[in-house]
Amino acid sequence: SDAIASSRFTDLPQMSRWSPWLNSVTYLDSAGLTEWNLNVRGVKFSWRARSEILENPKGIKWESISGLKNRGFVEFEPTSDDSCVMKLKMSIIMPYVLVSLFQGMPSVVQEFLQNKLLKWSLEMFRDAVKADLALERGDIELGDALFGAVEGRANALEEALK
Repeated sequence: SDAIASSRFTDLPQMSRWSPWLNSVTYLDSAGLTEWNLNVRGVKFSWRARSEILENPKGIKWESISGLKNRGFVEFEPTSDDSCVMKLKMSIIMPYVLVSLFQGMPSVVQEFLQNKLLKWSLEMFRDAVKADLALERGDIELGDALFGAVEGRANALEEALK
């Protein structure tokens, strides 16, 4: 459901479970200030962001206030009582050091970010939520299989980021 998906996605410290490029997300205060840390090809980035939980539709919006410049929103719109569609809009200003790692390959970088990093991270989010729900209802076999799929994609992404 939109409520389950939103509550899992907006639990920001859990994001590294399905986004292996993220090392950590930490809440700095109760007003939505967070610190994000990631590692791409051995280059570490961090930033602070202010986020706001959305109620209708359910989701989150954010904007960085320091470090890696980015902003966006995620909304979960119900399609039935137990399913939803996720809408994501995000913009990132790539730091020079990262751009220089992929010099002369802007289409390769965009392709990698959209069709590998982002797509796989969102698929891993879906599978992690399904795995959590399966384990909560006692279906250990399905939960373990789904976590295995998440781990397999995470390993593939980590290799691609080396």
